[in-house]
Amino acid sequence: MAESGGSGGAGGGGFGAGPGPERPSSMADKNGALKCTFSAPGHSTSLLQGLATLRAQGQLLDVVLTINRETFHAHKVVLAACSDYFR
Repeated sequence: MAESGGSGGAGGGGFGAGPGPERPSSMADKNGALKCTFSAPGHSTSLLQGLATLRAQGQLLDVVLTINRETFHAHKVVLAACSDYFR
């Protein structure tokens, strides 16, 4: 099985921490599946900027809300993520 770099999950540690090919038990679930944690500090900002750009360009807008004869084009997933009402 190939190993990939990166930081471990809640248990800390990482690959190459000890002798032998075994991974630390904190790195695998009860079925032996590898757990990895993704960390990218600028990811949320980049995601929001990307969504704003798509909206500004009128791309991938999949719902239209009409309120008092005024229409608003939006992304369903953004509405659902931000509001129990739309979820």
